Amino acid sequence: MDYPVWNVAIGGGLLMAIVAIAHVIVSHFAIGGGLVIAVTETLAVRRGDREMRELARRSSLVLILVSTVFGAISGVGIWVVAGLISPGAISALIHNYVWGWAIEWTFFVVEIVAALVYYLTWGKISKSAHLAIGWIYFVAAYLSLVVINGIITFMLTPGKWLTTHAFWDGFSNPTYWPSLVLRTGVCALMATAFLLFAAQRASADARPRLVRYLGWWFVIGVLVAYAGARWWEASLPESVLGLFRGDAPALAALASTRSVELWALAVALIVSLLFLLYLIPKQHLKELLLIFRLN
Repeated sequence: MDYPVWNVAIGGGLLMAIVAIAHVIVSHFAIGGGLVIAVTETLAVRRGDREMRELARRSSLVLILVSTVFGAISGVGIWVVAGLISPGAISALIHNYVWGWAIEWTFFVVEIVAALVYYLTWGKISKSAHLAIGWIYFVAAYLSLVVINGIITFMLTPGKWLTTHAFWDGFSNPTYWPSLVLRTGVCALMATAFLLFAAQRASADARPRLVRYLGWWFVIGVLVAYAGARWWEASLPESVLGLFRGDAPALAALASTRSVELWALAVALIVSLLFLLYLIPKQHLKELLLIFRLN
């Protein structure tokens, strides 16, 4: 079938990149926010920590607005732009993974409903019920990532699908698990970065404690993302890996992008560790150093 040609002044690839990057940032924040906020509220309820629970409450409004408004709009934008730029490719993805898309959209509907209920029921239902809704939101959001990750990674590394054309051979492709680990770390990183700003509105006494707590989330996110990025690189076929090393003149910028990404993760890890050491009370830091020397 012949499709009409859609020419964009800035180029279809650049337009797709703008819309896709915006959606990826928002969607990863929505998933990571679900995890960090759910864990934060759970710990706050168990410890009776009012300030920590208030941090979760304040952050949930932005989470809802981002996931239900901008996330949904940018997600539709990807389909519109991709369908106009490369209708044949989108048609192939739909035909090969129609049930995968259906499952992902089902999880997304559950995510949106849970997000709205979660925010609107603060202080109106029992704490245990509210926690359950928060965890439902995160599980639905993360499962949508689990599904969409298989389709996205298939586009770069189809694996055995090229010979079998089987659903699972394409879905469970060579970069599926590395990409999922990388995305999980990025989700935690992005959500923690926002919550660190939200924590500045806490009381002066609670602020250092909340920032230390979120700092550990940041460190874990960096480590997971860095490990996932390295694993993902190692899983790429040599022909694809060469593109990320700048072998193709038209894509030479990918080599510098790769270096910036890895250096940014390394710098973020060092800065966050130094920041945590600065925030740890001096008495506790002396005790840690003493234990280290004794060992």
